[in-house]
Amino acid sequence: MVSSTFKAVGALAFASLAAAAPTTRQVPNYPPTALSSNFRLIANVTGTDLAAPINHYALTSYHTGAGTAYAVLVPNTTPTTGRIFYVNGTAEEVRYNAGNLLSDQGTPLFPGGVSINTDNTVSINGGAGQAGVGLKHFPVAVPELAYLGGGEFYGCVKDLVFGSAVQLFYKQEGSPTPAGCADVSLLPQCSEGSGAEDTFANTVNCYADVAGIDWSVYSAY
Repeated sequence: MVSSTFKAVGALAFASLAAAAPTTRQVPNYPPTALSSNFRLIANVTGTDLAAPINHYALTSYHTGAGTAYAVLVPNTTPTTGRIFYVNGTAEEVRYNAGNLLSDQGTPLFPGGVSINTDNTVSINGGAGQAGVGLKHFPVAVPELAYLGGGEFYGCVKDLVFGSAVQLFYKQEGSPTPAGCADVSLLPQCSEGSGAEDTFANTVNCYADVAGIDWSVYSAY
């Protein structure tokens, strides 16, 4: 009788310990970043690519007039392909997604700013650009181009003024992507500056080589 009671108590204690044991949770794993105040923006296709793939294309400008240009994606063939960008603003402006995304241009150098237009096209025009365009930052672990902390981007082949190009567009998060276009994240790749002194250029997280990241080994993207 004593032996039976001991076995019953022991079994109950073991069951209690098993119930109290912590469950195993997967720790989020992200690719390493570096720090720079200057970067290029490299496309990472997040769904179906175009028939002529644009994964790892670089963001640059497509001149349309005096001081005006569309944002387009071009083959990332050299370490200097694409525009060099920087996040401009005070610490408070950047923290609350009220800074600007700029790229120096012209001779002598002057800033061109990134803007989201009412027709969902993206422009890089001379001037300050549009407040609220920048990079996702803490607590978000993966920095990428964003507008007011939300929305998504996609690229489509379009016939523009001087010929066809892969034009960049913006859409509200969850909105459908037009047929024949590809969803992209624009990830910052660390770069040297353009030569201009940018007093309010922020130091940001960026990647050494976006194309070299094997996203299959990471759990949180």
